[in-house]
Formats: sequence, structure tokens, C-alpha cells
Amino acid sequence: MEHWYVYYKVPAADTAAVAQRVRAMFNALGDGAPRACLLQRLDAKDGEVTLMEVYEPVADGHAFASLLDDAVRASGLAGGIVAGRRIERFKDL
Repeated sequence: MEHWYVYYKVPAADTAAVAQRVRAMFNALGDGAPRACLLQRLDAKDGEVTLMEVYEPVADGHAFASLLDDAVRASGLAGGIVAGRRIERFKDL
């Protein structure tokens, strides 16, 4: 099983709007998708906050990558946010 962590920075003032789009994206992934949650780093710096999407467990990384890419493209997230997304993948030992 894989565990996916996707993090990116957003302007603090845009946090609620971005969170709304991300939650809609979670719903668009469908019932068969891994459990998803959205986290916010506790400290803000220079007017930005770090958000993290967590997806687990991911059984098929290749299939989920395609599903997530499609959901991100359809989400309406600003291009700068999409470009700033960083994905880290971990596996169970």
C-alpha cells in the first residue's frame, strides 16, 4: 500500500476558497478512491499557509495518479497552486 502526501502553499486569505475546491475534488474522486483529508500547517509565513492533502491507502499508484491528475485539472484550482503542488509517496514496510 502507498500513502500519498501532496503539499503546496496558498495565500492565507485564499485558504477557505482553496479548501472548498479541494474538498469538491475529493468528492469527484469517487467512492472507490483512497480516504482523503486536507490539513493546514499550523504556522503561516509571509502571508502564506501550507496545505497538505493526504491519500491513504493507495492500492494502485499508477491508476490513482491518473485519477488525481484528472481531478486536479477539473478542480478549478489556480494555475499557480497546481504548479506548486508537490507529491510525496511512501509505502508500507
